Amino acid sequence: MIRATLASRLGIARYRADEHYRAGLAAFAARDPEAAIRELNAAVELLPKHAEYHAALGFLLLNDKRRHEAAEAFERALGLNRLEMLANYGHGMIAYREKNWQEARTYFETALAAQPNRAETQYYLAMAHHRLGDNQEALRWMGEAEEGFAKSGDRRGSQCGAWSREFNKLLQPE
Repeated sequence: MIRATLASRLGIARYRADEHYRAGLAAFAARDPEAAIRELNAAVELLPKHAEYHAALGFLLLNDKRRHEAAEAFERALGLNRLEMLANYGHGMIAYREKNWQEARTYFETALAAQPNRAETQYYLAMAHHRLGDNQEALRWMGEAEEGFAKSGDRRGSQCGAWSREFNKLLQPE
């Protein structure tokens, strides 16, 4: 008990958790999902009240096609911080893949409120609006996404342009 309190005061648990977090991200970048998930689980175990760790774990699980576990990790993150961007984005991705367009739109809106101007979020927000039949809003958000991708030199901007042309066609009177 005294040792745990001392470690907490010295920030040792936080330091070790951050080490595991960084190692998990490095493993993800190296395309080693098992090691990445193992490292993020270690970070969560050391600092279970850190929403970002739960959200990152959820993202890794989602990328590993473990949807149910990912959703649970996102829920834990949102239980700690309702505005945790990655957890909202991840839940939005799950809802989008399940064709629950309204829920996806809500999660993407919250993710964007938490971290504005993220092109990926703007892109999926545009797609959710399109799926809901609101092509005017879809066009607006796709334009924002295209601009964001262009600023960062991301090639996904060309995909945005194709969708914008499609939305424009859909908005033309017949």
